[in-house]
Amino acid sequence: MKLSSILSLFIIGILTSCYKVYDPEVNEDEKVLVVNGLITNKPDAYHVILTYAKPFNSDNMGSPVSNAIVFVTDTLGNYFKFNEDSNGDYVSDSSEFTAQSGQIYRLHITTPDGSEFESDSQKLFPEVYPDSVYAEFDNQETLDMNSGLKVNTHGANILVDIRNDSDSIPRYRLTSKLVYQYYKYSLMSIDGITFWHFDFYCWQTVNPNPNINMNSSDYSLNSSSIKKHLVCFIDDNFSVWALFYSGRINEDDTTGIVIKTNNYGFNDIHHRIINLNLYTLNNETYIYYKSLDEQMQSKGKLFDPIAEQLNGNIRCKTDPEKRAIGFFEASSVSRYAYIIDFRNLINSQPSVIKTIYIEPPELNGCRINRLEGTYFNIPSFWIFI
Repeated sequence: MKLSSILSLFIIGILTSCYKVYDPEVNEDEKVLVVNGLITNKPDAYHVILTYAKPFNSDNMGSPVSNAIVFVTDTLGNYFKFNEDSNGDYVSDSSEFTAQSGQIYRLHITTPDGSEFESDSQKLFPEVYPDSVYAEFDNQETLDMNSGLKVNTHGANILVDIRNDSDSIPRYRLTSKLVYQYYKYSLMSIDGITFWHFDFYCWQTVNPNPNINMNSSDYSLNSSSIKKHLVCFIDDNFSVWALFYSGRINEDDTTGIVIKTNNYGFNDIHHRIINLNLYTLNNETYIYYKSLDEQMQSKGKLFDPIAEQLNGNIRCKTDPEKRAIGFFEASSVSRYAYIIDFRNLINSQPSVIKTIYIEPPELNGCRINRLEGTYFNIPSFWIFI
């Protein structure tokens, strides 16, 4: 037998003898609390979502945890209660509680069965501000809406620079939402005689980057400023595949209400608005998102992380053996909105124009207004330029 054949058989034997299927011990009857909570430096109503995890290999969804006691404390001895707004969704009073930079917070939960849970301490660090946001033309492989095949798409990378003037190590994550504004108008008759001109102000919101977007893909821990951090890629098509709307007209005052149809099609884009949220992370939160990102990026390799290895920061005080998963996060956030314009270039690149940060009232929607009447029903975030 040749030496190469002997070596091949030897290697196969080693790999076969070392192979072991990972089979975690799971009690299907165990009720595992799942916690998802976030507080920031903004005067918002904060949410803590409580559910019980679904049984292992079950097709059922997790069940919400109602009638729990939920509150947050800080190092000054303050107590902030969260009231249940809907099943498993506990909300703070924005007029009474806004998290403050430099303070340390802890989440406390008592479930209906009397079990007491609490989070690890979370310190709120100051906001991080982007130095500049800009766009550069590029190509990216995307999925075609009609064929489902991968195609080479032209567009632009949205990039951000963050200057670091302190000695501390910058850690942040960034989320983005892309709002497509599209505009329609129609002529409608009243009593079969008079024609009125109605405007439809419609929008559709998408997530242009579903990945966990942190300040370094290789998780380097240097304190240098960050240059050309990729926010997302946006194609430069002049139309968007979006929902069609129709109108129902009140003949007495010629106002109209919008009705959703079941039809989708290509609509001319009026404007693209990208909403950015830049979160400053403490070390514990950074490690959590890093672990979560590594798990999501797993490729099925031998030493890839597994779900069982992802630890949150929730512990049961009354029974240390009782498990809980999830994370309570305290992170400062800075929010910005920009118009991405592919028609009017600056230095041969798409223009990025800062605008007022106003989130749409819902992810997708439309408003109708009669042209001859007062502009009373136009979305507050609509861009006319």
